[in-house]
Amino acid sequence: MLLLVVTGVHAEEVVQFPSATYRLSDFQKARAKDRGESGENSPGLVITGYLSKPAGHGRHPAIVLLHGCGGLSTFHRREAETIRDWGYAVLAPDSFTPRGMKDACVPERRDMAPRVEDAFGALSYLSKLPFVDPTRIAILGYSHGGGVALRIAMQSHKTLYEMPDDLGFKAAATYYPPCEILTERLVIPTLILIGDRDDWTLASDCEAAARRQVGGPVSLRVTVFPGVYHSFNFPGFAEPRQIYGHWSKFDEAASERAISELREFLEQRLAR
Repeated sequence: MLLLVVTGVHAEEVVQFPSATYRLSDFQKARAKDRGESGENSPGLVITGYLSKPAGHGRHPAIVLLHGCGGLSTFHRREAETIRDWGYAVLAPDSFTPRGMKDACVPERRDMAPRVEDAFGALSYLSKLPFVDPTRIAILGYSHGGGVALRIAMQSHKTLYEMPDDLGFKAAATYYPPCEILTERLVIPTLILIGDRDDWTLASDCEAAARRQVGGPVSLRVTVFPGVYHSFNFPGFAEPRQIYGHWSKFDEAASERAISELREFLEQRLAR
C-alpha cells in the first residue's frame, strides 16, 4: 500500500518492503527439511520507508538514505527532497520504529547488522520500480547510518543475503561515520564528509582509514572540514549542544561545501 504524504510543496510516498534475509546454504536447507521444515527463509521484517520520486520520464538513478542514531527525522526527509531535486529517486527507511527502538546512540544499542538488512531490502525494493535504474543505486548514511554504509562499502555483504547476484550498490557516501570500523578493503567507491572537531566520530580515524586504502581496488575520498563538529549540516544545532556527552553544532559554510561535494560525487559515480 502506498500513502502520499505532503511535506512543504512536495509529496512523498510512504512505502513498505521487507528487510533482506540471510541466504541459507544447501546444508542448512537440508537440515531444515530433515526437521520437517520447509527449508526456506521466513520473510524479512517489514520496514516503512519514505520514497521521493524525481520529475521526468525514464529510469532514474536512486539513493538509499540511512538516518543517524537518533532515528528518521524531518531533517533526513528534507535532505531526501534536496537530492530528489537533483534527479534521483530517494528511499529513506525507518529502521527503528518497527523494532520498537527510540535510538541507537549508546553502545548497547549500536548494533548495525539489522540496518544492513534494511539497506539491502531497500536496494531490492528500488531495483524493481519502473522509474529506477537498478544499475545506478548508491547508499548515503549519516553518523550511525554512515557506519552501516561503510560496512556495506567494505564487503560484498550481498553474498550473505537472498539477493540477485547482479544487484548491488554502486557507491557509498557518508556524513561523519564511525571510521574505526573500516578495517577491510572497500569494494565500491566511497565518500566521507567529517569535521576535525567531531568528538563522537573522529576525523583522525577516517584519515587513517584512507591511508590504509591507498592502492586498493576502489577510491576512498575523505574531506575533513576544519573547526567543524558532529551534525554540522543539521540546522537544528544552530546553538552548540551536547548529546550523550558529545558536541553537535551546525556550520552553514561546511554544510554548503559538503552538499556540493556530495552532488559532485553522486554525479560522477552514478553517471550512465
